[in-house]
Amino acid sequence: MKIDHLSSSEKIELAQHLWDCVHQEMSSCSISEEQKASLDARLTAFAQDGDEGIEWRQLKDKLLENGL
Repeated sequence: MKIDHLSSSEKIELAQHLWDCVHQEMSSCSISEEQKASLDARLTAFAQDGDEGIEWRQLKDKLLENGL
């Protein structure tokens, strides 16, 4: 299928169909109780700590400065 040959309305319809497919797949995904517990523990630890860390650019600069 050549997307460039589709009209704007056909592109929108295709995008909507793709989104619906992805949404349906994601809705059917589930996590185990162990994964849920791990995520809950991480969220609780973050709420208690509050440390958001540093931005990627800052981390990258630090690593480059240290030759890593």
